Amino acid sequence: MERLAYYLQIGTTISSIVFALVFVFYNWNKSLFKKLLALQFLILGYGMFINFIYFNNFFTLFPHLSRTGLLCALLIPAIQFLSIYRGFRKQKLKWKDALHFLPALLYVVNFFNYFILSASEKIILLENNSIAKFNEGFLPDYFIPILAIFQITFYLVWFVFLIRKFKKDILSKSIREFIYFMMSFMVFHYLPPLMVVLYYYDNHAITNWMPVIYSIFNLIFFFKILITPEWLFYHKSKVEVALPTISSPNVIKREIRPLESSLILILSPKKIQLSDDESQLFDRFTAIVEAERFFLNPTFSQKGIAEKLGVSEYKIRHLVEKAYGVKFSEFANYRRTYFLLNEMRKNKQWQRYSFVAIARKLGYLSVNSFYLNFKRIAGVTPKEYFSAED
Repeated sequence: MERLAYYLQIGTTISSIVFALVFVFYNWNKSLFKKLLALQFLILGYGMFINFIYFNNFFTLFPHLSRTGLLCALLIPAIQFLSIYRGFRKQKLKWKDALHFLPALLYVVNFFNYFILSASEKIILLENNSIAKFNEGFLPDYFIPILAIFQITFYLVWFVFLIRKFKKDILSKSIREFIYFMMSFMVFHYLPPLMVVLYYYDNHAITNWMPVIYSIFNLIFFFKILITPEWLFYHKSKVEVALPTISSPNVIKREIRPLESSLILILSPKKIQLSDDESQLFDRFTAIVEAERFFLNPTFSQKGIAEKLGVSEYKIRHLVEKAYGVKFSEFANYRRTYFLLNEMRKNKQWQRYSFVAIARKLGYLSVNSFYLNFKRIAGVTPKEYFSAED
């Protein structure tokens, strides 16, 4: 069990940092929700690292990190709540939102005298006292763990009232599922303060299985987020606004961007601008791309087309930019999107495919890449677009 906990804690720490970096550097629409989620991953990754060195008695190697683990447990629920309460509702943070971080501030103030000690002084305290005893501050030993448990309970109750309100505003089933998932994830935040309280009594006799459960659920949380692109690319648009249920001439219709007409305009080549040699090369290019539907191949690329036509990549890049006025990568995504719209309109088989299957059939290497490129073109995710069409 201890070895399993050891490897799971390492895996969870690395995973959380990787996912945080993904959210930070690939934060496509720069929403508050994604920024807070990225911050949550960073803090969670650090918290899992502290959890790792705590249960493996490595604090003497990192004395200045001691007493910072439970601080993460006080920060994460507040950030998690604000990511849903503010981020999902497309609202800005307000000054009063700082009140959610008062428990974390209280924690820092309580152990301020401990934090300013030298490394050697902290090592002496770590070797002579149980790390679970919170007796360096001015508050009672059990106040901080109990405060963490109370804070989580408070947010869970608030979530129950919040979800009732969100049901009226959010029609997307997947988004409601995400909020429920975040609520269940918050339940597992009870484990860190409980581990602290129980460790104080039994000296690790009954708590060695807790970090295993906590690590496993964190890994599930990370990968569930990663494989659910409609959560990653959530965008609250007119597609999700509730519509009147009574049929009448004045019923507001859902606004869908006229993608096909705009794509036809983009994909109509300007052959008049091409020279005779370029026109001949363009005909050969079109024969491969359209007749063979090479754009549906995962290997469809500037290099692949150049090799098939026996010309340089520069010529293909120059040809596409001159004929279509877009870069080759943009042309590929426009062509795939136009093909998808046609198939979804006239082919019932395509309407039954999952978006994972559609991504593969369009030649994308991952469903996330498909979601990202579709949203860049349409302004909404594939799920939002085709749900609004129904």
